[in-house]
Amino acid sequence: MIGADKSRDPAHASRRRQPAATVLAAAAAAGSTGSQRQALLRLLRSAREAGSRGRHHHGLQAAETALQLAGEHGFEHLRSEALALLALHRFRLGQLADAIPPGLEAASLLERPADAAARAEVLCTVAMACNELGLAHDGLKYALEALSAARLCQQPLMLSWALNRAGLCTFSAVGDLEQSVALLQQARELAVQHGHLIALFSAINNLGSSYRTAGQLAQSLAQAGAAALLAQSLDYFQQAATLATTTDNPHLQATAIINLAEILTDLARYDEALAELAQGRELARCGDFTALQHRADLAEAIILHRTGQLPAAIAVLQRVLALPAEQIEYEMRVLAHEALYRVYKDGGQFEPALRQLERLRQLEQSLADKRSSTQGWAIRKELEITSARLETERERLKAEHERLRAVRLEAEKSVAEARMSELEQAVLVDALTGVGNRRCLDREGPERLTQLQGGFDGMAVVVLDLDYFKSINDRFGHAIGDDTLRKVAQLVVLHTRSVDLVVRYGGEEFVLLLMETSQEAAVATCERLRLALMDYDWSTLHPLLHVTTSLGMAWQNQPQDWQAVLRAADLALYQAKHKGRNRLEVAPAL
Repeated sequence: MIGADKSRDPAHASRRRQPAATVLAAAAAAGSTGSQRQALLRLLRSAREAGSRGRHHHGLQAAETALQLAGEHGFEHLRSEALALLALHRFRLGQLADAIPPGLEAASLLERPADAAARAEVLCTVAMACNELGLAHDGLKYALEALSAARLCQQPLMLSWALNRAGLCTFSAVGDLEQSVALLQQARELAVQHGHLIALFSAINNLGSSYRTAGQLAQSLAQAGAAALLAQSLDYFQQAATLATTTDNPHLQATAIINLAEILTDLARYDEALAELAQGRELARCGDFTALQHRADLAEAIILHRTGQLPAAIAVLQRVLALPAEQIEYEMRVLAHEALYRVYKDGGQFEPALRQLERLRQLEQSLADKRSSTQGWAIRKELEITSARLETERERLKAEHERLRAVRLEAEKSVAEARMSELEQAVLVDALTGVGNRRCLDREGPERLTQLQGGFDGMAVVVLDLDYFKSINDRFGHAIGDDTLRKVAQLVVLHTRSVDLVVRYGGEEFVLLLMETSQEAAVATCERLRLALMDYDWSTLHPLLHVTTSLGMAWQNQPQDWQAVLRAADLALYQAKHKGRNRLEVAPAL
């Protein structure tokens, strides 16, 4: 679903690509900080507009130029936007590994609460790049971070995008089609409510992708239901193709048509697939969407192979593989070699088939090295960010201390207190799990209780505790214990809604605020969550690991003292532990 655009008219494309260099030259000539800032803002606006219209070649050039200008003149906050746009356009052009570093660097610069929406957006891009590069678990990690940031910024459209990315990455990482579809449907509903065509297209398109991948897997294992999954995928891709025609985005249109051709190929409807491919390839050619052109070529070769036209299939694949390395994406080259190997093998040409197999082995090893390198870079970057954050915080606290000592006027003291208050509001996320922390709960819990009878019909306060967690640390080590806490947090977030709140209260204890209309609905949600945690395949963390949880719940539909409700839920948890663990206990009404 990636692509680029030069515009259909080459002369027009040349005119559209020129402004980035022109703006930079004009800024250099003008020299003043004000004019340089205006030039930078024009470049960023150009890169954003190019993204919304699918003109990613032009957007990439504008983003690169903007990044250069921001770095030269110290526009740090605008630099983060340039990095985010650079990551987006590289991702859309299929430059997956190259999209991740600027995306993570941009995220590291967007730490303020006011930056939550921008942070969510760039983490969505990083999550998708990781997912398509085969780093599924990394993709899910960044998608969940994006979802947390989107919930903090309280922007419904941004939440739609984050739910979209979390849904797609959930299926890739843990194979949970039901949860993936649930998240994508939430994203779709939010996009419909706010009338955003691109977000709606993306949600529907990714629903088609999830069902297609599930259908292909079921088909390869000869499982019942494969045809139904592929038929559902076709329905979503047809909806996406229809929606794409209502936009002026040629990249979106080409993507939708080629997706439709690929699912028709899976269903052996080859004549229809070839007709769609012809239309999609022409759109890709006019827009210079090289990644989409290569996808169309590969799909055509697969059809030729399946219909017995082996020499023609070989010719198409050899034409693709003859392209210079810089003109074809690495992942596409791997797929083309794999397809060519199968064609040679089925045609009885075993010597060239063996050569393709050896080349494929070399490419897959290089791809694995590339993925490892990307992961290593990301880990090093996170360590650098953590170190820099700690050093910055230490210097900030030292400077704040000296500044406060020098304050004499009450007005200056008020400013300092306001700034400290803003800092406290920013520190709302648990560093280990990525969910809210105790500070976040102390702020949100009382406020939500007071809104009962106003914005909400009822709220369940749930205290969740991992059973025998100390023995997990003792038996398997604290690293496995930390991984367990992170996975529990991920599963709880995936099984609650965007309106709910999940926080790590301390140690192995979590608190959930479930906005439910009745106590019965809250009990059902808790039971589903308890069973999901119990049934999860914990052997992925350690072969002997098994996790269960005990839950205590207090439900309220009237304003009440927050500490009293929290104590009631905690006492209910104590009862659950006392009665044998791995169960839910409900506190009596206050």
